[in-house]
Amino acid sequence: MKKYRVWIGLAVLCVIVGVPQLTWKPSRFGGIFLLALAVGCTGEWLMLRGREKYRACRVLSRAGQMLFGLFVLTFALMQVCIIGVSFEENDPSAAPKADYYLTLGALVNPDGQPSAALAARCDAAIGVLNANQDSRAILCGGQGGDEPRTEAEAMQDYMVSHGADPERLILEDASSTTIENIANAKKLLPEGASVAVITNDYHLARARRLLAHAGLGDAGVPAKTPYPSQWAAVRCREYCSIMGLILTGRW
Repeated sequence: MKKYRVWIGLAVLCVIVGVPQLTWKPSRFGGIFLLALAVGCTGEWLMLRGREKYRACRVLSRAGQMLFGLFVLTFALMQVCIIGVSFEENDPSAAPKADYYLTLGALVNPDGQPSAALAARCDAAIGVLNANQDSRAILCGGQGGDEPRTEAEAMQDYMVSHGADPERLILEDASSTTIENIANAKKLLPEGASVAVITNDYHLARARRLLAHAGLGDAGVPAKTPYPSQWAAVRCREYCSIMGLILTGRW
């Protein structure tokens, strides 16, 4: 009976935490992720209930517990060893020196302003540009189906309004994924230019890996994840993205 209660308890907890996440786009994937876990835990609960009568339930129950254990292990290792956990304040003067800083796009709000995550990336870019007077920033990001303008344009307006020199900003406004951000930005770089990528801290490990695959080194500058409530949701999304790269041999 204790095992029954554990699995159904986990399912209920995932639903309670996951459903509110669905109402806010930046954390929506995290809500879907938690609801998928709730479905899995409910399935394990059902298999445990039927294992005394049905051999198939016993087999599926064992398989489910092994898969859940593997998930917990890989999730924990990825958070600590790959994505990392950092609560320290950013220091632009300590950031890697580069000729060009690839600032990756993120959601633009319906009013045309950068989302909190995108504003954090812009703030980090302003900081490193101020600390490296000869550098420039490439602002990456096209227009999503639910965005009123391109991410690159929203970033440019935000940064200029916060003191950035528009002559030091280059727009790449045709990409829709991190891989496209980097591939399109690479075409704008002069031969031999040094590069660093700027993105939110949870996303930096994957961005640096993709930057290295593009032959541009692996220097990166982290921007803060803006909301504590978003912290877990975005790391769930990043777990899935990194696992996808690992399983397809692109990591």
